[in-house]
Amino acid sequence: MNKRKYIDFKLYVSRVPDVQETIQVALLPTPEVGETITPVTVAFQENAINDDLAYLASKSITLRSLVALGKQLGNWLLPEGTIRSLFTEARKRVGNEGGIRLRLIIADHGLKQLPWEYIYFDPMGGADSMRGFLALDPRVSIVRHEPLPRPHPHVTASGRTDLRMVMATASPSDQPGLNMDKEVEAITGALKDFHVGGIGIKIDSVLRDATAPDVAAALRGAESTQLFHFAGHGITEIKTDPFTRGAEREEGFLYFIGDKTTKKAQKIPADDLAKYLQLAGVWLVTLGACYSGARSERNPWDSVAGALVARDIPAVVAMQYEIIDTQAIKFNQAFYSALAGSLSLDEAVTLGRLAIYEETSADIGKVVNVEWGVPVLYSRLPDGILVLERETEIASQMRNVIQQTVDTIEEQGMVIGIQGSFVDGNWTVKQKAGTVSGTMIGIEKKRNDRGAARCLG
Repeated sequence: MNKRKYIDFKLYVSRVPDVQETIQVALLPTPEVGETITPVTVAFQENAINDDLAYLASKSITLRSLVALGKQLGNWLLPEGTIRSLFTEARKRVGNEGGIRLRLIIADHGLKQLPWEYIYFDPMGGADSMRGFLALDPRVSIVRHEPLPRPHPHVTASGRTDLRMVMATASPSDQPGLNMDKEVEAITGALKDFHVGGIGIKIDSVLRDATAPDVAAALRGAESTQLFHFAGHGITEIKTDPFTRGAEREEGFLYFIGDKTTKKAQKIPADDLAKYLQLAGVWLVTLGACYSGARSERNPWDSVAGALVARDIPAVVAMQYEIIDTQAIKFNQAFYSALAGSLSLDEAVTLGRLAIYEETSADIGKVVNVEWGVPVLYSRLPDGILVLERETEIASQMRNVIQQTVDTIEEQGMVIGIQGSFVDGNWTVKQKAGTVSGTMIGIEKKRNDRGAARCLG
């Protein structure tokens, strides 16, 4: 199976100056697509989706409401007319073996808060189905490209023998327990013995019960580390802004270990971690912590992902809502397996989404699985390639699995999930899941049956 070639579909989204309840969407120039002559003005009423957003955040949204929310996001992002027509034509042009990178360049901070990963648009029309959620279609990659007044980053593995990775895990004694050992085992197993064209991803340090000084020491300084992974709890807090009298400030934190003896938690501000990672020259940060991918309108750079992007980290994978421990582990295992196998970031996130996409009830009035939309990819990289892309047997096997999902979407109008593993060096699929009748699996169980949430409160 050949590598999936993506073309960019660059959408610049902003507010209309001095005009209430409207936004502007412009398609920026791309050789394979074209561009809009003038921005498209779209009516925007966020109040219309506030209830659905609340149900989504609490993981209690029905399929009917999720589709309605997704369609509204689609109407704002791909408005009727030139932009929607060009997107439809681009999807036809790439066929079943190509891809579209839906690159969202969102200039307005308030619009960054919306869960664009749940956008719904089905050019084939017909009855509503999971097929319409673009993030579940392996031919579409949703990338949040932060507009910054700096050159775009460039990374290359050429000339390297290994990409160095540091893992940090923290499950403080005074916070809900997490299965950190299982996550370390899943990721180390996914990366073991993977070398593509002589290049592999090497886990140089596994920092269990990590403290902030542990992380600083492990990163070793300039150009020392290419990948950083954090597994643990995250939180956002609203505090008094010390720089503005009477104002409040929303800030993101990660929970590290503050005391090695008691193992009690220490909140580390997002920017403190970002400084260490920037100095080390990290290319990719993956955060398995709740709300690490969320954004704030008033303080967009104080969130965890915002702080990392502002510090020029080229790519960040984070969680915009609560993420359950077991789901984070599934995502990370598939994600890192894909990266080590030389797949792009776009394909790796797709494989991770499909790994946590569970069976979904056909009853549109029942609560639906939304875990697949929790991961968010922030990237300013031009092509999403970290490891040199080579045609290897492992890469071909994983791409064949992804292609089966594409073929099923086209033939049956149904999304299938992936539960795979490595056996004797080969990627094998153990289970596929699609739309089923009755109650869906894994969503309506009690939280303690599914694992602890990686957030607090």
